[in-house]
Amino acid sequence: MFDSISLKVKCPVCSESLIENDNLIDHKPVINLNIEIGNRKGTINLSSIYGSYNYTCDIDTPNGELANFFCPHCKTQLVEQTKCKLCDAPLVPFHLDMGGKVSICSRSGCENHFVEFEDLSLALKKLYQEYGYGE
Repeated sequence: MFDSISLKVKCPVCSESLIENDNLIDHKPVINLNIEIGNRKGTINLSSIYGSYNYTCDIDTPNGELANFFCPHCKTQLVEQTKCKLCDAPLVPFHLDMGGKVSICSRSGCENHFVEFEDLSLALKKLYQEYGYGE
């Protein structure tokens, strides 16, 4: 059906878009966040392709370390109470433009992530419209 789906996400606090069109990973605009690992602070760009683990970061992100992620607009830390089922680290939430949310693990190297839709029918309709499927 689709080779890759680029998700458009926004901050769950201020609702500003986290998509940065000027930088690309996997040939798509990135999810831009501020990051903190230990005493190191920087910027991270995540692939917006669901299922891709590609990213660029201007600080080291050693496997196994916990990272804190912050909205570049409101500067709020993005974290949920829910823990990763694989490694017990806090999850990082993003709201989807199509309704729902995607959460990623905050532990560097852990590939756990998931998507929840508020209304699956509406989300699929928007997805089909955006990608021209079924027209």
